[in-house]
Amino acid sequence: MEINSHKELERAEALAFSLRAIALEQNDFIFESFSLKKFQELHHYLFQDIYPFAGDFRDVQLMKGATRFCQVQFLNSYASDLFMEL
Repeated sequence: MEINSHKELERAEALAFSLRAIALEQNDFIFESFSLKKFQELHHYLFQDIYPFAGDFRDVQLMKGATRFCQVQFLNSYASDLFMEL
């Protein structure tokens, strides 16, 4: 399926995420531990149908609406700190 607009991307992302989340609830994805590696695997599982970079740290800045995502240069250190605390 070719996506040609932001609106189409939003719809496709919502559908793909919903289908994967339903499968997740039916134990299709096993969450054995809560680590950075497992979190990246979960991200890949949920978004693999839409984004080729799913599960990897991104290398571009992102915003969605008025929400600004963590800046690229801080992703690794913030994630490491967060998962150490958890």
